[in-house]
Amino acid sequence: MPVRQGSEISPAAIPASGRLYLALPLAHTRANLCTGLTEARIEYQIHDGELVSFDVSPGVLERFNGQARRRLSSVEMQDARSLFVAPGREPKLADLMRTHSLQRLISRIEGQWLADLLADGRLTTHFQPIVDCGDPANLFGYECLLRGLQPSGELIFPDRLYQTARKTNSLRQLDLAARLKAIGSAARHQIAGHVFINFDPTAIYDPSFCLQSTVEAIDESGLSREQCVFEVVQSDQTEDERHLRRIFEYYRTAGFRMALDDVGAGYSSLNLLSKLKPDFIKLDMDLIRDADHDPVKAQIGGKLLKMARGLEIPTIAEGVETEAEWLWLRDHGASFAQGYYFGRPAATPSRPLLTAAFVD
Repeated sequence: MPVRQGSEISPAAIPASGRLYLALPLAHTRANLCTGLTEARIEYQIHDGELVSFDVSPGVLERFNGQARRRLSSVEMQDARSLFVAPGREPKLADLMRTHSLQRLISRIEGQWLADLLADGRLTTHFQPIVDCGDPANLFGYECLLRGLQPSGELIFPDRLYQTARKTNSLRQLDLAARLKAIGSAARHQIAGHVFINFDPTAIYDPSFCLQSTVEAIDESGLSREQCVFEVVQSDQTEDERHLRRIFEYYRTAGFRMALDDVGAGYSSLNLLSKLKPDFIKLDMDLIRDADHDPVKAQIGGKLLKMARGLEIPTIAEGVETEAEWLWLRDHGASFAQGYYFGRPAATPSRPLLTAAFVD
């Protein structure tokens, strides 16, 4: 499958050289930062009594970042504006369109490791089996789980990846790279079952444009559209229901199926359930944990499973870690199950673990 490169996947890196201009909101803020620049041995200029600028070279931004974090409040950094200008050129009026808050610049400096990771292609996919809840020896498919790689090979987990991506405005690039990596990895391992691919709807602007490369990658990979299930990763920013419906409609029209994740985690997921009508419901792992002996979770989980059966929507219970949880889910009509009890995420897709309980 062709590897897509460039700005579609790799966010723009902070320039290694040039001049950084800063417009600070107050004279006190400006004086405080200039004191920090002097302490960090960064030579600066003040223009028209207000703008501060200094040359950028290796190591300078890191020293500047430390002083800004020490001396300025988050409000000051949000109100201050920053602009990079190429070496040897003066800022122009048109550059006003390229200014950003100092807070965003600081986040980009601290998140440069993510830009480097994406540019180097240091993402990998781990696969966790999804099994038939009534007969766990029957493999239904795999969820594709994102992992990053340190240059040393150590794993970076998705929470850190996505938190940094949101801070640095590179969520779109990370989410696309994760989808393409999942598709390529599933194809390389010749997975014959269902392939669950996560996506964050806030990373997608226009489905017909942003998702085109994802669909093309699937067609080029040899995976069938029928086996691919796109799983909505919900976040606090998942608020635009109309946008979500457009994404669902785009994928469904293209021949894919959709799953709604974390159902039971709050009112929003139930509200989305009625409006999106997903092909699969994934029950939140916190709801599944101890459902076999927690009467509150048992009541909520049991009602959700009953509701899903009434709507004829298959359910996938996440986070199953014990035999008792599995047996409770089986007895309450869950369609499929996923969790450490059946198999941990792994770089090579594994068959579900077979315990004596499965074959009795």
